[in-house]
Amino acid sequence: MENRATSASPRRIRTATLRGTCEPRSASNPPHLITLAFALLASATCSPGGEDAAFPSRPIEIVSWATPGGPSDLLSRALADVAPAHFDGQRVDVMTRQGGAGAAGMQYMQGRAGDPHVLGVFTASGTVNMATGRIPFGPEDFTPILRIQIDPFLVAVRDDSPFRTLGDLFEAAHARPGEVSVSGFGAASAHFLGFVRLRAAAGDPDVRWIAYEGSADAVVAALGGHTDAAHTNYNIVREHLRAGTMRVLGTALPVEALPDTPSYADQGYDLQPVHWRGVVGPPGLDPETRADIRARLMASIDDPAFREYMERAALEYATMEDAEAFGAWMTEEVTTSRDLLRRLGILDG
Repeated sequence: MENRATSASPRRIRTATLRGTCEPRSASNPPHLITLAFALLASATCSPGGEDAAFPSRPIEIVSWATPGGPSDLLSRALADVAPAHFDGQRVDVMTRQGGAGAAGMQYMQGRAGDPHVLGVFTASGTVNMATGRIPFGPEDFTPILRIQIDPFLVAVRDDSPFRTLGDLFEAAHARPGEVSVSGFGAASAHFLGFVRLRAAAGDPDVRWIAYEGSADAVVAALGGHTDAAHTNYNIVREHLRAGTMRVLGTALPVEALPDTPSYADQGYDLQPVHWRGVVGPPGLDPETRADIRARLMASIDDPAFREYMERAALEYATMEDAEAFGAWMTEEVTTSRDLLRRLGILDG
């Protein structure tokens, strides 16, 4: 992981022309001095190219197009709680703009082009929605700033399930094609594609994917016996694990909160599908502004309160070397998802 900045120096951004008049304070000065004073005042305070205001100069908006209470929404609120101390005391508000598989929030950000006070929490689901064409945007329509976390996928079953390992689940699917079912979020989502990759590593057994509108609903389905397992993330099943009503068969990456649970690799499946989340800005942010925001966000996620949130949710830090690398990652994710969806016959061409 890169070194985190502990503070960010304020920078200057250009502001609009100041409103009001620029009259000299006294009419008793000689006319040529009045003219000179007026010219100096106009050039210093009234022209578009005059003195700039320090960033940030007003509250910061974090736009979230995720379900309230879900992992992405929780990230938005964790950032909003700690960020003011690293954004010169400015208030940080979360704005939930749902609709159109994220398109409503993204459209809002497009309308704030060049405004460094508007940030958006972007996720793996966003790049999948771009790949499917459900939203009319691409990574190039935003300013990548910082990937923050990865959230490993896992497979969970009800506590009385006969399956003790991933091998048990897939062996049953090979033996009884189409009878074993797994619930998860979305019909063509990052969760679905993560499971498709795991299924492929197991020899592509015929497992039915039962899509739900939310990850919590998918877990409830498995808990109620409507599906044989759920493909989800730790924070969605955490309370069920504590209550002893569910077990985890395997995790994409080792999870500190599940020290006795083997990873996919431990069970012979050489892959690490994860959900990821980060922050983007609207289009049109200049490199200096982006670097400033990135440094402030790095300081925010190094805040003890944010670290506590990460540990509580069993999430892993996943910052990249720079904003350009994050942008390249997003573009690659769109391409990879689109190729996989085409191979599955979900997308044409």
